[in-house]
Amino acid sequence: MKYKIEPIGAQFATKDLPKLADRFSQQASEGYRLHSVFQVSQPGCLGIGAPTITYLAVYEKQEP
Repeated sequence: MKYKIEPIGAQFATKDLPKLADRFSQQASEGYRLHSVFQVSQPGCLGIGAPTITYLAVYEKQEP
């Protein structure tokens, strides 16, 4: 099994959803399946700024 992780953001307007679907479709065209999405907190600049919340998409791919 091979995994790929990418940040997908934290806020989505209705107009952004087709772009998100396109990102998932692109990964699928490369043989990856969406496994899960989870929320993480990323530290601020140089570790001193305010942390931001984002979501990570985890994709998996069966290897022969």
